[in-house]
Amino acid sequence: MSNLRLTDDQIYEFLDLGYLKISLGDTSLGKDFSARMFGHAREAYRKADLSEGHRGRIKHIADEGIDCLPEVEQLLSSRELNGALGSLLGKNFYRYRHSFIHRADRFDQSFHKDSPLPWGTTGGIRSHKLEWVMLFYYPQDTTLALGPTEIIPGSQYWNVDRIESGITSGEDRLGIDFDRQNMGSSPDLALRDKFLESQWKSMDEYTQPIKVEVSAGTIVLVHFDLFHRATRTSCDGERYMYKFWFTRTSEPTNNVERRDSRYQFQDLRREPIVNAIGSWMNLAKSTNGDAGTTYDSTEYTLEASEPNRMCRAYVLARQNQECLIEEVCSGIEATRRAAVYALASQPNLAEKAIARLITSDDVHDRQCALFLIGECCSITHPLVQSVVEMILDCEASVSKVAIIALGKLKRRQLSPLAEAAHTELVHGLLEVLHAADSDDSQRQLAYLSLLSFASDDHNPLLGDQIANIEHAVNKETNKYALSTGNEVLARVNRASQA
Repeated sequence: MSNLRLTDDQIYEFLDLGYLKISLGDTSLGKDFSARMFGHAREAYRKADLSEGHRGRIKHIADEGIDCLPEVEQLLSSRELNGALGSLLGKNFYRYRHSFIHRADRFDQSFHKDSPLPWGTTGGIRSHKLEWVMLFYYPQDTTLALGPTEIIPGSQYWNVDRIESGITSGEDRLGIDFDRQNMGSSPDLALRDKFLESQWKSMDEYTQPIKVEVSAGTIVLVHFDLFHRATRTSCDGERYMYKFWFTRTSEPTNNVERRDSRYQFQDLRREPIVNAIGSWMNLAKSTNGDAGTTYDSTEYTLEASEPNRMCRAYVLARQNQECLIEEVCSGIEATRRAAVYALASQPNLAEKAIARLITSDDVHDRQCALFLIGECCSITHPLVQSVVEMILDCEASVSKVAIIALGKLKRRQLSPLAEAAHTELVHGLLEVLHAADSDDSQRQLAYLSLLSFASDDHNPLLGDQIANIEHAVNKETNKYALSTGNEVLARVNRASQA
């Protein structure tokens, strides 16, 4: 791991805005590196354009078609990148094996968050804690005319209602009608722009989108849950962007060298959220522009905009207000969303809410209970038994939240468990891998959670458990589950040799 770590102020900037630019140029990667990456992207699309069908096209611009490039390995091994990713995601972060080359054209995307992993699973509640980071690499100077990526700063903490729309899987989008009406390819550019403006204003009229202009060789680290979109080109040049995904597999560690941060928040409504996450990441509290202690929680109402509603909930959590428990049990999507995130920052309140939610007949209540257990509880907590029981819940969306929670609980294990208790946790994940009705996303999540078990010092995986995982990997048909399963086995092997 590189020692080129980010400063606390840089980490706060990322947590506040949801992105961070890092200029690599050709200094650390060698002469003409960005030009070679540009050439590879152009060639990949040349082949894709000549291919028939989706599968034939996609193999050139995604995954294996990218990973075979020696320059990609050089990029992903760079000291600057690994120092930054280690600062954000901690030691032993994992590169999820999806990658893609995007090419800008005359089409406009709507503002969206990429599908909650893996692949648009329903039930995946996006955590406000920093779990996933995307890497965007631009091999050419990217100007406004070339169609840069546009982002909504800070929007990683805000979202939209989905249940009433009936579209509960896939990407979160600010403007469903934009896509339904094929507005992205409308010849009326003024109408396109009007629709796009209405999207971001529907969430918050005070937050202005930013088009990210960069020079060749720049990487942009992006919070996975940031609202973003591809913008249209207005010239004949070519704009490519390589995208990679990374995830956390360990909890943040203490760092005694931390000093006070003087980072100034660009929107004080995010301060309660970001300082809560910064505390979890063991950052020094940001003291500049900290208005958190002067917020009046009655200033914002439940009917306010999403940023105001989320700020209100976090302030109430700071004040230990039990009204959040009623709000998370309200059955109102926007109200519940703000409350569950705020409760995750206050474990004592969260436990009271979990007790009410876990036995509910409502799927969304049970999801919230499992999410809070994963965010707040110790692996020795009695409620962990509920997680194991719900791993194979008949509601797949509940099962998936339980699988994610178990991995997070394991990450926080501080001392050895009784062998029987630990075996039961592992067995729950192994059941997912072998159950006839498990879908691809459940198995992907199970392997991702097993990453936290693979290099554990307290209760290492036993021989029969490892053999069970090997058997599952050998018959795995989903390439993303397969690659993550192989990483689990590789980490087990490294741990045994340490």
